[in-house]
Amino acid sequence: MMQAFLMAAHDEGDENSKVVRVWVKQVRDLAYDVEDSLQDFAVRLEKQPWWRILLKDRRQVAKQMKGLRANVEDVSQRNMRYHLIKGSAGSNPYSTDGQSAITGAMTMSSTEDARRQREKAKAHLVQLIRKMDDRLRVIAVWGTSTDVGETSVIKRAFEDLKKHNRFDCHAWIKVMCPFNSVEFMRSIIRQFYINLLQDPVENMDAQVLRGMGMKKENDVVDEFKSYLNEKSYLIVIDGMSTTEEWDQIKPCFPNNKRGSRIIVSTKQVEVASLCAGPQNVAPEHKQLSIDQNTLYAFFEKVTFQRSDWISSNPVDYLLAYRGSTIQSAMELMVYGCVKC
Repeated sequence: MMQAFLMAAHDEGDENSKVVRVWVKQVRDLAYDVEDSLQDFAVRLEKQPWWRILLKDRRQVAKQMKGLRANVEDVSQRNMRYHLIKGSAGSNPYSTDGQSAITGAMTMSSTEDARRQREKAKAHLVQLIRKMDDRLRVIAVWGTSTDVGETSVIKRAFEDLKKHNRFDCHAWIKVMCPFNSVEFMRSIIRQFYINLLQDPVENMDAQVLRGMGMKKENDVVDEFKSYLNEKSYLIVIDGMSTTEEWDQIKPCFPNNKRGSRIIVSTKQVEVASLCAGPQNVAPEHKQLSIDQNTLYAFFEKVTFQRSDWISSNPVDYLLAYRGSTIQSAMELMVYGCVKC
């Protein structure tokens, strides 16, 4: 795309306009700088240990990207200020195409910024979900806009955790009105069953779920809870609109102390805050993204004992632990191992 634009701008530029030629050269040099920065980071990514990549190099790359972005905006503003491409319209009938190319490039930049914001929000949400705690936790996500950004971020986090087999069972359920608890459970059972059928390894749970889905209403409720009691599960509940719906849904899920998570997506901030924890305790909240659709995650504050500090995966521990340096986090982990 960039090469095509440079060729078009070069062809359209007035041969007598030195300003246009200088501007095109600046755009070309900037494109090379961006490419060099990305290649340099790729080389470091292959050679460096993971903890240095996470800290030193990521900060340096972020600093470089901010500088490059400022340069891009400066070059773009320079064209807008001096009407470089438009200034040759009298002698070149194709100048409008050059301006369109610039507009298209700016639109692509805006789209890329939105994509980066969604990826950042997804990473924050995944970190919250993966926090070390074996109790059933509810994370309610609320967005300040009515667009699909909220659902997109949750979907990305859901698919990422599903791909890495973080939980035994996964389901994405949209709340239907009027709410029916038995049909709600059957919808989850169907998703569990379909997920197991897609697994190349034969699993006896598929037959259990198939039989469960054909049970009578009272039997479905009991067997559903019994099945979940032996599993770690990740359930996304999309479209929660009232606290009354949540009061009917929450009893469906047992607190089996296997680190299960329920993600609630809602357009109502009051619903998000009440779903996240006890009614008499104000929940914690975390801002996931900063853009036109700012996202917030509400969750119950977790207090850890020293025995809770150890994760089966040390990398998960270091990524989840907050408020400390990597070195002190590792020291705490070693101390916890000795105490255990």
